Amino acid sequence: MLTSRPTGNEPRLSAPLGGPHKLFDGSFVIEFLQVPAELDATVLMRATYFGSHELTKLGKQHPQAPPLHIHFYQAESFIVESGAAGTTATYDLIDTIHTTDGNYPQRDSHADHASTALGRSVDGVTVILPYIPHKFWPVSSNHPFWSTAEGQVYESSLPAGRYTDTTLLIWGHPKTHIGPVTGTLASDFPPDMDAAFFVGMLSLVDALHGQRLTMSPGLGATLMATQTASGAAMILAPRAWWLGPLRWAIPWYMQVALEWTRKIFDRRSVVQLVEDAIAREVVKKQ
Repeated sequence: MLTSRPTGNEPRLSAPLGGPHKLFDGSFVIEFLQVPAELDATVLMRATYFGSHELTKLGKQHPQAPPLHIHFYQAESFIVESGAAGTTATYDLIDTIHTTDGNYPQRDSHADHASTALGRSVDGVTVILPYIPHKFWPVSSNHPFWSTAEGQVYESSLPAGRYTDTTLLIWGHPKTHIGPVTGTLASDFPPDMDAAFFVGMLSLVDALHGQRLTMSPGLGATLMATQTASGAAMILAPRAWWLGPLRWAIPWYMQVALEWTRKIFDRRSVVQLVEDAIAREVVKKQ
């Protein structure tokens, strides 16, 4: 029987994927857990933003926060285990603060968009469906949410107030990969998002942030290759409603063209790109 949420007590994956991976100057830690079969998911991760860290004060500008994007094949679900996390979602760019007890849309006009805001189940699960534009970010200590009535009540319940660490349990689902596992890490990627995909991608972004790597055409192509192989596209001009699906189609076909070009000069598969990144940025540090 399939279940709608994990228990939160799942054991960590073995090295090099399981972690914990401390990234972005120690402001963010992510662990990858064993996915229970009944969850029908391909990745289960616990992510923590440290509330008192200087980078957490950047909110949407935190180096971990991805650009607005969509997934074609999989949904992302999450539970807030502690603290408060932010999302920007839909083409209306609705900001929502997610806490352990509720979701709080932040736009002044959010009442006009109630049907498009991210919903939450009775057991605390928020689901971001395929084709829904979204991004995650930490809630900074100076975010306006903390000045609202809901924010003040919630802050009073937290052990360190608005500086409490935020922990999320996130999973990608359903499993769409039906062939044999790929690579030496026995991955479902591509096309499904899994631990190898996230470890490879995040380790490269962290290396860029820490200036251990510099952006180059080759590195940019690698990052885009992993995104494209996972069935994800960035969003162009989200509020330009007259563009319709071109808002994701233009970036998507640019990504596809870039991947074709990359393969002319670099014959490595996208699985090899991910495993090379993990070997260089994760394994060598352990």
